[in-house]
Amino acid sequence: MRLNLHYILGILGFLMLSFVSCKKKDPYAGATITGLACSGVSFSNTATAGNIYSATATIAYSGGNGVSYSSGSAISSTGVTGLSAVLQAATLNSGNGNLTFLITGTPSMQGIASFPISFGGQSCSINLMVNSNGGGSGMPAAFNLIYGATSITYDGTFVTVKTSDQPNHKSVYWPTNNPLYEAFSGPTFNNLAFNRAPNNIQTQNITLKIPAFPTVAATHAATPMGVIGVALDGVPFFNQYAAGGTLIADEIHGFDQYWAHPQMSGMYHYHVEPKFLTQVYATRHSLLGFLLDGFPVYGPEENDGSIPTGLDEFHGHTHTTTEYPAGIYHYHFTADAPYLNGNGFYGTKGTVTQ
Repeated sequence: MRLNLHYILGILGFLMLSFVSCKKKDPYAGATITGLACSGVSFSNTATAGNIYSATATIAYSGGNGVSYSSGSAISSTGVTGLSAVLQAATLNSGNGNLTFLITGTPSMQGIASFPISFGGQSCSINLMVNSNGGGSGMPAAFNLIYGATSITYDGTFVTVKTSDQPNHKSVYWPTNNPLYEAFSGPTFNNLAFNRAPNNIQTQNITLKIPAFPTVAATHAATPMGVIGVALDGVPFFNQYAAGGTLIADEIHGFDQYWAHPQMSGMYHYHVEPKFLTQVYATRHSLLGFLLDGFPVYGPEENDGSIPTGLDEFHGHTHTTTEYPAGIYHYHFTADAPYLNGNGFYGTKGTVTQ
């Protein structure tokens, strides 16, 4: 019995389409969620440029519908290349739960490895910080921008910054016989009334030992009272608390014309945006200094003049900057509390002595 050629071709075409359809079947078919918290991703291990990496990334979701799903296809990293992420098979909770991705490969350089994630009707990107292997012979160039230090040295691991805390700008808190003394009656930060405190600026002896290649901390240490970092002019950064751990709402009235003040020992410091750096020396989107964990501090604007968004509980986020074109986690000043730092250091902190 001879079969019709058209009939045979039709059967073959149907089989081929069925095969292709099976090959392209969505491994997440039927799985739905209502939210995916990529900004809160956690990684089981830190990544270092040029070193083989294997870790899991855990991402919280909400509104799961209880459906099982298969492992997904490999998602290649962008920015820092050389890594891939694969969603591991599991069953969604009916409600909240976590997705687990296996990330493997060898990151090509220091910076941010980004993975676009799409699952259950939700899409976002996860960002993995890839640390330097420290193999360079020189100190990271951004530290050279600290102009107010009495000395800066580098041992291949830490940048040691020494400062006498003598700002190069005018203040009502200089002794009246100092050439930088300038009377001031207000208003001060956030247009509040000024009320001069009794202290004057006095020479200090502060040494900060800062990681040259900052890494994300497994356990985030709280920022201490006192020095938590250093500005480009050698003036220390303090957190959002006054003596005794109270908020600085009352102390703000004592901030001078450049929004800083000295404590009882005469240590001049910034709790809020350092106005001299953002509005005289540089701009409101410039690099302003570093915290003790080595991550940089920027002003209250992004390069395009917009207000920073997506700041986490430590008051920072990750993207490229002028000084770090491959991307880096960094802190921002804002007009409202916590002004600079929230609940602790994002990275593993160095030390400070005074």
